[in-house]
Amino acid sequence: MEPINHHIAILMATYNGERYLDEQIRSIIAQTCQDWHLYIHDDGSIDNTVGIIKEYVSQYPHQITLLDYPTQGGACLNFMSMLEQVDAPYYMFCDQDDVWLPQKIMTEYRTMKEIEKEQPETPIIVNSDLTVVDENLKCISHSFWEFSGINTHFLRNYADYAANNAVTGCTMLFNKAVKRVIKHTYKEALMHDSWITLSVAAAKGTIDYIPQQLVLYRQHGNNTLGVRSVKELTWKYRLKNALFMIRKNQAHYRQMNAILPISVTSYIIAKIRYKFSKQTIR
Repeated sequence: MEPINHHIAILMATYNGERYLDEQIRSIIAQTCQDWHLYIHDDGSIDNTVGIIKEYVSQYPHQITLLDYPTQGGACLNFMSMLEQVDAPYYMFCDQDDVWLPQKIMTEYRTMKEIEKEQPETPIIVNSDLTVVDENLKCISHSFWEFSGINTHFLRNYADYAANNAVTGCTMLFNKAVKRVIKHTYKEALMHDSWITLSVAAAKGTIDYIPQQLVLYRQHGNNTLGVRSVKELTWKYRLKNALFMIRKNQAHYRQMNAILPISVTSYIIAKIRYKFSKQTIR
């Protein structure tokens, strides 16, 4: 397949997303910035997801494209495959079940252009905070960063990202220079957003955090990833999931080492420093 070129390429990975997909696509169409093209690749849905996509493609053939190539077997590889298929100056990732606020693209694009003036040719990721909502878009938390205890001021070099990747894929806007620093073997990649974030941090690129909620981050029973409710964070939950957290940290450590080696000591120190950091970005 020949690369496709548009200014801002929005990459949406879908799988059995018929319930919320229409609302998400409509929120993209309603953006104040219209300099984008939405590319969607479905990973083998058995519901009406592809049917919904085809309806939008027929209505907006110059703005929406359904990519036709084999299934990839999961969200991470699905997103990364689209990044390889599509050529554009800027990229955004889009989940199938959220809602983008109207100013999302414009806000992130303006921030990107300001940074690029000072840092031409630099790999740059711009991302934002989110509002956590339930399946009916009722607010759970005004700030995902506050809800999840994310301290973006702490994250300044590669080792710091041992503590928290912090960048949520559906809020990302990144430039083409990022593609040059991404390692294209994804064996140790946990998710597309963390793999790209770590790649940019390892290359000493720029990762900018906008303290503004630009996405309604929907939580429901079928999320691939998401947030956990406060009720679940009891001592019973922590005890029951101790082994899970150990395995999760082992996987994250392997992911970091696949991109740029980091010592176990540095990894643990970053975790401890982050745990006791108090500064938040608001």
